[in-house]
Formats: sequence, C-alpha cells, structure tokens
Amino acid sequence: MTVQEWVREAAARLQSAGIESAKLEAQVLAAHVLNTNRTWILTHPTEEFYDLAAETLLQRREGREPLAYIVGRREFFGRMFRVRPGVLIPRQETETLLEAALASLESGPILDIGTGSGCLAITLKLERPEVNVTGLDISPIALDVASGNAESLGAEVDWVQSDLFECIRGRHFEIIVSNPPYIGIAEPLIPEVRDFEPGSALFAGKDGLDFYRRLASETAPYLAPDGRIFLEVGHEQSDAVKVLFIEHGWKHETTVRDLSGSERVVSFSWRGLA
Repeated sequence: MTVQEWVREAAARLQSAGIESAKLEAQVLAAHVLNTNRTWILTHPTEEFYDLAAETLLQRREGREPLAYIVGRREFFGRMFRVRPGVLIPRQETETLLEAALASLESGPILDIGTGSGCLAITLKLERPEVNVTGLDISPIALDVASGNAESLGAEVDWVQSDLFECIRGRHFEIIVSNPPYIGIAEPLIPEVRDFEPGSALFAGKDGLDFYRRLASETAPYLAPDGRIFLEVGHEQSDAVKVLFIEHGWKHETTVRDLSGSERVVSFSWRGLA
C-alpha cells in the first residue's frame, strides 16, 4: 500500500466517524507513523506505507480520542508542545490571551494560573526572556508535562504545585494570566473533549463561573499595585465575568476578541472595594 492509498482510505474512515478535517488528520497520522512531517507525506504519495503499523492509531482516532493525544503534541504560537492524557490540549484561541498579556507586559514578573501543558508560561518566557515567569497548577501530571516542555524548548520557568495561591504567599505579580475551567457541567461537548480531556481543567460548576469567582475574591493580594489579571473566557461569558469582577472591587480594563470574533479575553486592574 502506498502513502496516498492509505491516506485516502484512512480519511474515508475518519469522515465516517464524524471527523471534519478527515484528510488532514489522516495525513498527520501517516506522518507520525513514518516519523516525518505532513509536507513529506504530500510530496511522497507513492512511497510504501505499512498500514498495520498505523491501524491502532487510526482506530483510536475513530473512537474520537483527540489527535493531539495520539501523536503526543500540539502546536501553540509556532512552537510544538508535548501533551498527554490528563493535560488540557492547547487551543488556538488561547493565543489571544497570550498576545493580550504580552501587549501589556513591561518588566514582570508573571504568573500563569492553571498552566496545563505550560504553553502560556513557556511562550511568555521565550517571547520575553528577561521576565520572571511562574507556572502554577494543582495537577502533578500537568506540571510534569509543563516542565518537560520547558526543558525541551529552553525556557526557564518556575513551576509550583498549588491550589491557587496557597503555595505562593507573599509574592506579587505585574501580570497574572489564566485560562481557567469555564464550562458548565451540563454543557454539551464534542466527544474528544467530553470523554478524554481532564474534567478538572474544563468544568467549573453549574454555570461555568466557579473558578472566576475564586479568582475575583482571592487574587488581589498577589497583584502588584499597577498590575493586571488577564483571563480567557468562554463563548458569551465575558459580560458575566465582567460583572462578577466589578462586584468584587475590580476595574475592567480591556476586552479582546479572538479570530472568530468572540469576546475571548478580559482584563482587570484592582481598585479596591468602595
């Protein structure tokens, strides 16, 4: 069987399984099996391909396991990050959060709450090497993956296992960023997310706002006087998050839309309760 033949058959199976970008994902799987890249797959269609070596991976994707978990990586801001089950997969929309924080950043330090794969903390450090960056997560699995990504990408980030601020008392940050859990427990999700990604990184109570409530009430003592917190928010959540933070004494600073036009990032400064 040639590469082209396998990609064609795999794409048909993936399409039947309900996967939208079936051909592209078949090409990515083929490249993973051959330890090459998608460009090579496209330019070597008649090379021999051993379909038995790819069958298990193809069946996993047919079962709607995320492609990133199968191949073990996902691109974020032009860099490749390792991922594994138990760690949230980086999303393109989170690059909006990264860019908003970078635009406001002066000299640091920075705290990334719920760092997951480390994509935000590591990218912030690589884009601004002079700034001290701390990545925080409650999950030891996430921190293990994040520290491995930092090592492979050459980023010096401080990693802290903590439930929010309990292990970083006495520290103050110019910028705090977070892509927190923001999905309501009854919200419908695609199988890739619902059945495979870690619930602790996805769900935040009935309305999806529980983690924002904690951030609104607990963050102020850890922010520098002129600092800001930047938050990724879910679709149509920005107004609710603004109201929540303003009620806790915060001043709304900016709202940033992602490439699809959704209000994806909100930022606040601390003004104190009247």
